[in-house]
Amino acid sequence: MKTFRQFYESKFYNDTLHPSLWDAAGNIDQEVRSKLLTIANDVATAAGVDHLVEDIQLTGSMANFNYTDFSDLDTHILLDYDKVNHDEDLVKKALDGKRFIWNLRHDIKMGGHDVEIYFQDVDEPHKASGLYSLLNGEWIREPVHNEPQVDERDVTLKADRIKGEIADLEVAQQTSTGDDLEELQEGAQALRNKIAKMRKDSLDQDGEFGIGNLAFKELRNSDYMERLIDVANKLYDDKFTDK
Repeated sequence: MKTFRQFYESKFYNDTLHPSLWDAAGNIDQEVRSKLLTIANDVATAAGVDHLVEDIQLTGSMANFNYTDFSDLDTHILLDYDKVNHDEDLVKKALDGKRFIWNLRHDIKMGGHDVEIYFQDVDEPHKASGLYSLLNGEWIREPVHNEPQVDERDVTLKADRIKGEIADLEVAQQTSTGDDLEELQEGAQALRNKIAKMRKDSLDQDGEFGIGNLAFKELRNSDYMERLIDVANKLYDDKFTDK
């Protein structure tokens, strides 16, 4: 896996949109667009909401200049959750479950990039400097090339602190006598919540190039997020396993 330095130095910000997806004029490859639309419609059909789809959008770094080898094709299926059920929290949880299972069962790559499907309420604010309607074949928000200034030291410091906490959890899980499993499990969940909040706050305040969002990407790209999920699962299993 690349370190953040390698991640940063291997073209953190690009001169063009991804050439396997966009031409020089910002027009999407129609074969890719067709495939993404088919996948999104299949997911919506499996979830029983295909008749309620209002748009299917591509967002994230693959709709911007900050893509890397790790970038996903973030494809969002937009619905009015209230039309599904007036209990919108219930709808969100149900659709998140459907999305999670689909992404777990399928491993589709286009141009070497994973396809990730999400459901999104039409009323949910979505801050992105690049947003493309796959359904309508047009930019909703076309990205502007404006190379950001990123302090690598701040990103590395924030990511390294969290890496240390994850490593501490792994050691604690391996050496736990059982009496503190409940506390460790709660600690693992609290750390996951902390990382999610760090990323959300960073995106809300500073966009894709916020320190918290870039620190999250370093945690993901270096497998630390996967390690955190693994240790949380092990702690859960240890809690109920006779020893």
